[in-house]
Amino acid sequence: MAEQGFRNWLSPITAEQFVDDIGTREVYVVLDKGSAVGTFTIGATARRPYSPEPWLDPGAPALYLSRLAVEPALQGGGIGGWCLEQIERLARERGARAVRCDVLTANTRLRRLYERFGYEPRGERAHGGWGFTCYERLID
Repeated sequence: MAEQGFRNWLSPITAEQFVDDIGTREVYVVLDKGSAVGTFTIGATARRPYSPEPWLDPGAPALYLSRLAVEPALQGGGIGGWCLEQIERLARERGARAVRCDVLTANTRLRRLYERFGYEPRGERAHGGWGFTCYERLID
């Protein structure tokens, strides 16, 4: 991300943060021939509170997506879309009515991916000195 000019990820995730995610969320690693090519994390609650909540129905059961990432050399090859399809499948299996996330507003490439897969912008928020666009994908 830093190589693409997104400095909000300059501080790597610490081992403690990763262990906390494993204990409180579901962390997925996408493998291809034994090598990690992507990852995403989901949970039934947001990692950070949204205030005010931008969602159409804030009380609806939802999955909150974070840390969707694809190996840079493989971006544009369908792995991110495959991950979003799996996330939607997991949401349906759990009875969620929405998948929610936020994306660094400056990351237009990732925002386009979400929008191609039916995620709709619901508002803006800031944390850590950065602006983020909130996205929601309603599950039918």
